[in-house]
Parts: sequence; C-alpha cells; structure tokens
Amino acid sequence: MARRFLVFSGHNDRAVVALCRFFDQAGLPFVIVAAGQGDAIHRTRWRDHVIFNRLDAVVTVSWLRELAGSQEGGLVYCPTTEFINHFLLAHRDALAGCGLEIGLPDQAIYAALTGKHSSQALMRALCPDLHLPATQPDGHWHAPCVLKPRANVAHGRVLYPILCRSSAELDQALTGLDRGAYFAQDFIVGQSHYLCAYLSREGQVASFWQLNLMQQPGGKSIVLARPTGNPGLDEARLFKGLHAQGYHGAFMLEVIESGGQLFYIEVNPRFWGPLQLALDVCPDILRLFAHDQGFDTPGLPALSPDRAAYAWAYGANQPGCVVHPAGQTLMPAELDHLLYTHDVYARDDTQALHACH
Repeated sequence: MARRFLVFSGHNDRAVVALCRFFDQAGLPFVIVAAGQGDAIHRTRWRDHVIFNRLDAVVTVSWLRELAGSQEGGLVYCPTTEFINHFLLAHRDALAGCGLEIGLPDQAIYAALTGKHSSQALMRALCPDLHLPATQPDGHWHAPCVLKPRANVAHGRVLYPILCRSSAELDQALTGLDRGAYFAQDFIVGQSHYLCAYLSREGQVASFWQLNLMQQPGGKSIVLARPTGNPGLDEARLFKGLHAQGYHGAFMLEVIESGGQLFYIEVNPRFWGPLQLALDVCPDILRLFAHDQGFDTPGLPALSPDRAAYAWAYGANQPGCVVHPAGQTLMPAELDHLLYTHDVYARDDTQALHACH
C-alpha cells in the first residue's frame, strides 16, 4: 500500500476540511484519525477515510507507533494542531522508524517561531519594517493589553493569548492566572492581515495575503476574510531569512495595520483555520506541502481573488464577534451574504454542516 497523509480531526476543523478537499482534488491518498464517533468529520464525504476514533485527547509514543504500524506503506503527518506538533517534535527520536513521517522543521526553529515571546526578537530581526507592540513591565500591567503565554504548551495543554480591553477584563483574567507564564503587551487597534504561505525545503515560496473582516471575540477564529494585497512587508527578505534559519513548512503571520505602521502579532508555523481561502486562490501553498513530502501533483486552478472569500457562518453567529475596519465598510446585508454564500461548509462534501458547525 502507498504512503498516505495522516490528518487528525477534531482540532482546527476548518483546516482539516480544506486539506481533505485538496487531497481529493489532487488525487492524493489520505486517512483520518477522528475525535470519537461524534466528530463532525463523520458527517462529511470523507467519513470512509477514518481509520481510528479516539476516546480521549491523550497522545503517547506507544499509541502513535501502534497507529503507524497498523497502516502499510507509512503515514505522512499533516500539521494542523499545535499540541500534537509540540508532542511530535519533543519525541521525534522515539518515533523514528515507526512508519510515521514528521515533515516538521527542527524543534529549535519551530519553537522560536511559534512561541509568543521568543518570536518577538526573531521576527523583528527578519522584518525590520515590522513594529512590536510595547511590552509592559512585569508587575505593572494595565489595560488595554494582551496577555500572551511565554510558552504555547504548558502542563499538557495549549495556552492562548487573553485580550483585556478594560481594567475589569484584566482583573478577571488575572484571577487564578500563573502570571509567570505570561507577559503583557499594549493592545493594538487596527486592521488585521494574514500572510499565508508555504516555504519549501528547497526555498520555494507560495503565498498570498488575507484581509480579515470578522473575528470571534477574544482574538479567536477568523469568520470572514478576503484576499488582499501586501500591506507593505518585505516578503522576500522574510522568507530568505526564514530559510537561512532552517525553517520550512506552513507559515501564517498576523500583522495589524495601525497608524500607517505594521505591528507584529504572531506566527503560526502550521496550517491555519481559514486554509480554504489558500486552496481557492493560492493552491500552490498545498502543492508545495505535498511536494515536500515526496508527492508530485499537477497545479490546481485558482479562483480570481475578486470572486473569493472565506467564511465560517456558524462561528459568525456566536455572540460578540468583532467586525474589523475593512468589514465596517460593508452593509449588514453584504456581510450576511458573504457569510452564507462562502461558508466553508456550504459545499456538497460538507453540506450537512452548513451554517450549523
């Protein structure tokens, strides 16, 4: 049996759907590990690709070795979840030779990029045209601010930034918080952009920019976005510098445009939630990923950017969503039309999830 891609479902669901669509369109073999019988993946066209239903979120070396050993031909890991990425990198030597291929870069550069604290100096060195939000002195935090974890994974769980727009929100966030695990930066108000890319082992790059229109509260998932142009970052310098540092793989950089300047927010060195927009307007991002893993695929057709949008309708219907400046120029009826027309689940392969997942 041929090598197959391995996708973990139940985390980062929208990225999982986009990957499954890419594998279908490119004719590439893949299997899925689902998060139990209740995983939404069982309500999609790819239910027959599920080879295992997890009973819990525990990941161990012995379980991964057993999973890989049960599949002839070998499995190629798809990086969609920070927790499992972190685990695989920490146990890479112990997993060697088991039939699970881990196409992630070295642990040191991955950790430097994904860490909210460690990435600050690295990204400033790679991108002198980026500004850093001011870091507030320990013991003197004040709103509005963002509390960012120094390490993404601690004590067996993923830690996330906490947005504190008011003193009341800051006081609530600090209740029971391990302050030593976080640092505080000034809250930057402006327009959010994503640079979405794949940097290959050979130094090839496929990339596009995404303009974020709506987002869940607390800086969570993007629920509406469109392709856009480069807001002013020296991309060539960035990717040349990343490659020189030994990085290869999926790459999503968030910047906020405020007062005519670009502020660095974070990097996700893994596939991101609105990945469907990449498949629609820059499918070479996923083609390069497959090529790095030893799979050659023909180029897939791309939509014209002026016809493309990414939406997650169900997420947009949750209370407290934030409309970014670019979204505030649209009428409510326009926003609703975009959300339901371009819902990531509004396609034949996921119709059962449209506007309800």
